[in-house]
Amino acid sequence: MEHVYYILEDNEQLGPFSIDEVMQMDLDIHTRILSPLADTWQDACDLPEFYPYFEARGIYLPTGDNLASFAWRLVAWIIDYIILTIVLSFILSAMAERGIIHILKSYDDFVKAPRSELLLMQLVFGITLIIYNSVCEASSLQGSLGKKVCKLVVVDIDGQRLSFVNAFLRSFGKAISIFIVYLGFVSILFTEHRQALHDMLAKTYVVKL
Repeated sequence: MEHVYYILEDNEQLGPFSIDEVMQMDLDIHTRILSPLADTWQDACDLPEFYPYFEARGIYLPTGDNLASFAWRLVAWIIDYIILTIVLSFILSAMAERGIIHILKSYDDFVKAPRSELLLMQLVFGITLIIYNSVCEASSLQGSLGKKVCKLVVVDIDGQRLSFVNAFLRSFGKAISIFIVYLGFVSILFTEHRQALHDMLAKTYVVKL
């Protein structure tokens, strides 16, 4: 049977339609659809056959089997850490030229550095991290450069790109996860949706493309 899908619009049943006809419509993730394999109406985002439709529009629904593993996220973080270290070195050099801090060239310099300078450097790193992740995750990249290389994206519960506010909240939470000796990342290993502390805080998911 070719025409097997029905759509509920303004409480009115439309159809029947073939799957190709449905995919040519302007579907929303919450469009109510009656599929040939169900007896009740479902949201379009709950029907696996429409996942390619949404992915083509930049919507990556977190479906359990596409959630990024701890290993992939670790590789992405290592890449990001290298990028952030390079950026931070330029920032700290500029601060040193203005006499705000001293450049730490050796372990002895680190030990002898005033506590206020070390706290300032930590603060600069945290701010750089938050800005970097917030801008990247709220952009069309939908994730940091490290995640882009590893083909990962960060999405909200509806599989969509984060707003800047949500990306900022997640990035702030990531800074906290790092501050507590990276313990905030451990939950990726045992939570159902492979969420770090900052993912749970911002209600976000990391998906492997």
